[in-house]
Amino acid sequence: MAGRRGFLQILGGGLMTILGAALAIPAAIFYTAPARRPRETEEPIDVGALERLPEGVPQRVPVIARRRLDAWTAFTDVTMGAAWLIRNGTNVRAFSTVCPHAGCSVDWDAPKKCFACPCHGSAFSVEGERVEGPAARGMDPLEVEVKEGRVRLTYRRFRQGVPDREPT
Repeated sequence: MAGRRGFLQILGGGLMTILGAALAIPAAIFYTAPARRPRETEEPIDVGALERLPEGVPQRVPVIARRRLDAWTAFTDVTMGAAWLIRNGTNVRAFSTVCPHAGCSVDWDAPKKCFACPCHGSAFSVEGERVEGPAARGMDPLEVEVKEGRVRLTYRRFRQGVPDREPT
């Protein structure tokens, strides 16, 4: 009798283990799906028409993602940040508006023809190189492409206060 009862206990325990795994594995896949999903901000975002950018003058543009996922929730028209665009013919360069020193917003100082951080005194050339101030590196460049007359850029955030450019 003890042999049959022991066998049934082991069989019942094994069946419960299989049933638990059959429920736990799909649940784990479901709950970890957002972490495994590619980030939509890695896609280039349309920031405007090339013809609307003035030649050689930095133009600040908002970077607005048409659709962004946060775990299981989808948001539309989400402002990711802003970028400085500089057009030279059909070539466009882009820089983040975030100061690499402390994360302040970098402005264009037209009389001095340079980018300037109003908070801590960092200044950057029109090429984004550090000219003066406490910033440890130049402005962070962003990937930009012109396709069918539209400017598209890949928005990234970088770690502040470090000399090397590290995406966050």
